[in-house]
Amino acid sequence: MVTPSSTPYRKPFLFLMAGTLVGSLISVASAGQATAADVTGDFDTAAPGTTPAGWSVTESGGDATVQDVPGTVDRSLRLRDTSTTAPVTASTTFGSTSSTVVAGFRLRAAQTSATIGVHLDGSGGHSVTVAMGTDGRLYTYDASRRIDLGVYTADRWYDIRVVAHPSTATAEVYVNGERKAGRLAFRTTTKTLGSLQAGVSTAGTGTAWIDDVRTTTESMPQNWPYLGSVAPRTAAQVGASELLVGAETLDRDYTDYQAYAPYLGRLGATGVRLQGGWAKTEKTKGVYDWAWLDRIVDDARSRGVKPWVQLSYGNSAYDGGGGSGLGAHLPSSAEALAGWDAWVTAMVKRYKGRVAEWEIWNEPNLAGIPVADYTDFFIHTATLVRAEQPKAVIYGPAEASIDVPYTQNFLVKLSDKGKAGLLDGISYHPYNPNPDDTWTYGQVEKIRALITRYAPGTVLRQGENGAPSRPGSFGALGDLDWTELSQSKWVLRRVLNDLGRGISTSVFSISDLHYPGKVNSKGLLQTNTDKSIRYAKPSYYAVQTAASIFDSTVKPLPGYHWSATPDTSLTVQAFAKRGTGRQIVGVWSGAARPSESNASTPTDLTFTDGDFTDPVYVDVRTGAVHDIPAADWSVQGSTYTFKDIPVYDSPVLIADRSTLTF
Repeated sequence: MVTPSSTPYRKPFLFLMAGTLVGSLISVASAGQATAADVTGDFDTAAPGTTPAGWSVTESGGDATVQDVPGTVDRSLRLRDTSTTAPVTASTTFGSTSSTVVAGFRLRAAQTSATIGVHLDGSGGHSVTVAMGTDGRLYTYDASRRIDLGVYTADRWYDIRVVAHPSTATAEVYVNGERKAGRLAFRTTTKTLGSLQAGVSTAGTGTAWIDDVRTTTESMPQNWPYLGSVAPRTAAQVGASELLVGAETLDRDYTDYQAYAPYLGRLGATGVRLQGGWAKTEKTKGVYDWAWLDRIVDDARSRGVKPWVQLSYGNSAYDGGGGSGLGAHLPSSAEALAGWDAWVTAMVKRYKGRVAEWEIWNEPNLAGIPVADYTDFFIHTATLVRAEQPKAVIYGPAEASIDVPYTQNFLVKLSDKGKAGLLDGISYHPYNPNPDDTWTYGQVEKIRALITRYAPGTVLRQGENGAPSRPGSFGALGDLDWTELSQSKWVLRRVLNDLGRGISTSVFSISDLHYPGKVNSKGLLQTNTDKSIRYAKPSYYAVQTAASIFDSTVKPLPGYHWSATPDTSLTVQAFAKRGTGRQIVGVWSGAARPSESNASTPTDLTFTDGDFTDPVYVDVRTGAVHDIPAADWSVQGSTYTFKDIPVYDSPVLIADRSTLTF
């Protein structure tokens, strides 16, 4: 569901500086909490040929200045080394910290014959390095040992993420959303990190570009020992789960599947929502071009992601064909309905060996389609689907918000016509500023009651939901101020709320969506103006962690008994590992929509039906796993008490260590 609102796209450039912050500071940590500072301003605003504010450069072997990137509309920091006897470096500081440092940046080389490095530095020098070598390989270090990260290509951007832990002198490195190396020992031992440096080696000559530098710090909870981070798993490795991701609007070319395809399987979500695109497939009456959808369906399946295809929208090639976008009306003329029937039949016949789940139309209530008309249309279309694919799983009506009256009327009419057997699932799209809003799940329970009465066995699915990552975004919730931090919290809270209630749930969307003249920033991936992927947002890595943990081997525990002191409007969702019964309990403050502060409240938690052998603390947003010392928890029978658990407005887990891979 969308509402009109937009502002021009601006890429973020985020960094922390010692003593002085360049740009507009959104939030800063207080003692004992994770730092999350967003600084507006980027290389695009700097004049070509200048040194960007907040950076210091060494130019004895060349120059380091902001320049327009050839062949793009981008402006980035260019390091050009023209000497074999002197280096070129550029560095920015974020203040000495013993906390975990998360550094994101994009890196590009103009050639594969120079050594280019980006370093996180402490008092002893380079502690963590990611480099592009003279052999065309990306690499890092485990202590002094070189670790290969794969091939790189000249004039191509690489999305790099480094997570460095001074407490254990270890780091993880990600490239294009994939964790390439974990538990790397620092090159130089240090208790603190303080700066980021990019450079071209002294011995060689060449040109490098760096952009979108984003550095934040995350404090350790209670100084508990850091054990590692949750290991991401691909969709193929996860196998099955109730966590899906949206890939909507490909039928209108508002996103580019080929651009984000490598990130899709790496996310770990095991299903993807696609819109079938009658208008895109049949541009000339009676002539179908399936090539675009074949590529997407086959590629997604090859990555272990099962397509869930929506049959929509209309087709303007036919008079009365209905609209071909959001808010569109159903096809109405006899000719258009005949065209629809032919397309649906051909679609299901073509993909029935590759697609098991179908959804009929999108948000008919938003478009003002009378429920009687939608019900007849659903019955007609579902009958066509079942004729070609008897075991197809069919969803409807994909409502905007949670429209209980619309759902009730639909189910009553479906039942009265004796067609409830055509329906396998009800999907809905709830957009609330606070994902813990009690109204939402109150409406969900009403729909569940209606299902029990009129269509027993039908399942519920949250089919489209997300939050923007910047203020002024187009679409639902776009009128509120958002950042990449608040987006990641919001998404996790929705996911765990749904999974904890046994609802399959889809995150909207895999990448930002480029509607005509405006951008919907709900994507887990930041995009360029040409829809190519710029970098994975924090929400991508947060969902990656959730996907790794909450697979089909984990079941929700409804009615879980707990108490807390203080009880600051907490949300608790409990799960257990099938087979062992060992538990994973999610806890967070659900009193308000996510904030820009990561300040936590020490909270005593009691679980009267607990089952833990070796409990650990997990921050799902960061993936960090910490030991809970024996002094901070106790057990009597099945009652477990945990003391001073740091709780904030993003999900943390008390999980048995056996339930995690890290």
